[in-house]
Amino acid sequence: MEFQDVLTKRNSTRDFTDQEVSDDLIKTLLADALKAPSSSNTQSYRVAIAKGVTKDKIAEALLKKYDKGIEIQRLKGVSKIVRGITSGALPNGDFKPDIHYPSEQKRRAIECGKGLYGVLGIERHDRAARDAWMRKNFEFFNAPVAMFIFVHGERAEYSALDTGMFLQNLMLSATDKGLGTCAQASVAMWGGDVRPFFDIEDKYKLICGVCLGYPSNDKINSFQPEKRTVEEICFSVA
Repeated sequence: MEFQDVLTKRNSTRDFTDQEVSDDLIKTLLADALKAPSSSNTQSYRVAIAKGVTKDKIAEALLKKYDKGIEIQRLKGVSKIVRGITSGALPNGDFKPDIHYPSEQKRRAIECGKGLYGVLGIERHDRAARDAWMRKNFEFFNAPVAMFIFVHGERAEYSALDTGMFLQNLMLSATDKGLGTCAQASVAMWGGDVRPFFDIEDKYKLICGVCLGYPSNDKINSFQPEKRTVEEICFSVA
């Protein structure tokens, strides 16, 4: 595939076939990802991979937390506070969930959400359908492979920058080979439930997940949010 075609074709895949991804192919993707630049060549990231039973067990743990969280959201007053504290459903990830976008970013996030739910045919007021769709995040959209991406905690900002370039290489390589990916910040929300499945040093912090597999023909995979123009992001020097 031509490079420009890879750039254009890559999108977030949110529904997968049940075709397995071989370990050799996963290794090839990671080798391509490792060609990304990083600060002083530190390559300060780690990747944990789950397939089969392990992936299903992680999904079960995350879904349990998500379902409890939704139940708590439906409560009111003191009951909501008490249940939130005692349920064990509060986020336990390495990074605090950040859902408060600056106004400009919030507008684009809202537009993205409208477009996504529009393809799905989910109305804004249909909370049950929205919750059910969000739940699919923690099933990894039925992908056969779930990757968990960790950054070095002592250099979190720089590690995150390095990791972004690593992930872009990974996702472009996957696209070139007919695979689909979706980066998932949501799975890091309950990182404390993911970590026990892997032998990884505490100094590495879970920042996101990536689901990987072969895209299905589901309509959701046609969704591509509008990108900014060059003029919107580029400042010329007079």
